[in-house]
Amino acid sequence: MAKQRSRRLRKKLHVGEFQEFGFAFKSRIKAGTAEEAFVDALVSEVIDPRGLEFGGWAAGGFVSRAGTGSATDDDRTAVIAWLRARPEVESVRMSGLLDAWNTVFVADDQMTQVVG
Repeated sequence: MAKQRSRRLRKKLHVGEFQEFGFAFKSRIKAGTAEEAFVDALVSEVIDPRGLEFGGWAAGGFVSRAGTGSATDDDRTAVIAWLRARPEVESVRMSGLLDAWNTVFVADDQMTQVVG
């Protein structure tokens, strides 16, 4: 049985109707790739235009909605399509939508191969 919590506490803890989702990915890019340029392109071409935020680097990270709200499967699909189109990307593993506030670690077995 779930704990009975007030609306204020559910909002503060990001649970119930205030739960927010994002997704994690791990990528392997070709040696010699300018990682800073790759991350800048990722952010400017797909993350910012979709109203998302990204924590991580070229080797992967976590993507969630900027501000309040959740990333969607459409956002996840857009990131996959962008990564597939990049010639410097060798492989990518990506999770499904996860709790953005209460997920501490995403193991490799929680991710599926989406590129490579």
